[in-house]
Amino acid sequence: MWNTKMTVTEYGGPEVLKAIQEPICTPEVDEVRVRVQSVGVALADIMRREGLYPMSPKVPFVPGYDAVGIVEEVGDAVDDYVAGDRVAVFFNGTGSYASHVYARVDELVPIPAQIDAAEAAASILNYVTAYQMLHRIAKVAEGERILIHGASGGVGTALLDLGRLAKLKMYGTASAAKHQVVAAYGAMPINYRAEDFVEVLAQAAPEGMDAVFDPIGGSNWKRSMRTLSSKGRFVGYGYTSVLEKDHHANDWVKDWTGTAARGTTESGNSVYMYSITALKKDRLDWFREDVQSVMSLLVAGEIHPLISHRIPLQEAAQAQQLLTGSHSIGKIVLVTEE
Repeated sequence: MWNTKMTVTEYGGPEVLKAIQEPICTPEVDEVRVRVQSVGVALADIMRREGLYPMSPKVPFVPGYDAVGIVEEVGDAVDDYVAGDRVAVFFNGTGSYASHVYARVDELVPIPAQIDAAEAAASILNYVTAYQMLHRIAKVAEGERILIHGASGGVGTALLDLGRLAKLKMYGTASAAKHQVVAAYGAMPINYRAEDFVEVLAQAAPEGMDAVFDPIGGSNWKRSMRTLSSKGRFVGYGYTSVLEKDHHANDWVKDWTGTAARGTTESGNSVYMYSITALKKDRLDWFREDVQSVMSLLVAGEIHPLISHRIPLQEAAQAQQLLTGSHSIGKIVLVTEE
C-alpha cells in the first residue's frame, strides 16, 4: 500500500505541487493512521506554497490544515481511538494533503459517522474559525451589526451562516457576481470593487458596526476600524493582501504584531488578532468544545456548508488555482478515491 502526498517541492506557483508516493507505515506509539476521505483547501496553503506565510515551512512539505477520514491503525499507547472510528485531523497548517495521515491524539477530534466527509472538511477550519470569532472573541449578541469581508469565501459564508443563527444584522463585501449568495443569508452585500464600504455603511448603518471580521490586512484594516460603533470590536484573522504583487511577508508580520500589541483602535475600540492554531494551542478545551458544537449544528441541519468544488486530491494544484482566481464560492474540498 502507498500513501500519496501532495508535496510543495519548492516555493512557487501551483506547478510546484507534486504527487509523491511513499509506503504506508505503522503509526508511532502515540500516533493514529487515518485514511483520508476529504481535505479542506485554504488561502494560507497558497501563502505557504509561495513562501509568503510568516515562518513558512522549509521545502519540501505537505500543505493543509484539516482532513476527515477513518482510523486505520492506532499506536500502542493510544486508547481513545480504534480502527474504524470517524475522525477529523487538525494540523498546525501543514500535513493534510495526503491519502493517509499520521496524527497525535491532540490533533484528532471524533466526527459523527453520518456526516458527509466533504461537509465535515468544509466545517472544521472555516466554521470553527467563524464560531470562535463570533462567540469566543467578539462575543456577539442578538441584533448586533457585523461586517464580514470576503463574505462569499469559506470563512465568510461560515460567518454568514452562523450569524444568521445568532440573529445578527449582517453586511458583507463581495464581487457583484456573488451578491446573490451573500443576500441569501439575509446580509446586505457590498460590491468592494465598485463601492467604498466605509461610505456605504455610513449611509446604511450610521450607528456603526458592532463587530468587523477582516482577513485582508493592510489599509483595509484601518478602513474597517473606521466603521466601528462606540462599542464595536475589530477582529483580524488573516492577511490575504500579501498575495498581491506589491506586498511582502514582512509587511504582514510587522502589521499583525503591531496591531496586536496596541490592542485598540485610535478611537479606543477593542482589537483582536485571531489565529485558530494559536487559540487551539492555548485552549484545546475550547477547540474540542467548538468542533462538537459545529458538528451538532451540522447533524441537526441548522448549518449548511457551501461547497464550491470537490476536486480529486491529485488535482490539488487546480484547486488552489480556483481559489486564488476567485472562481469559487464557499469551500473547495479535495477528495480521495474510495
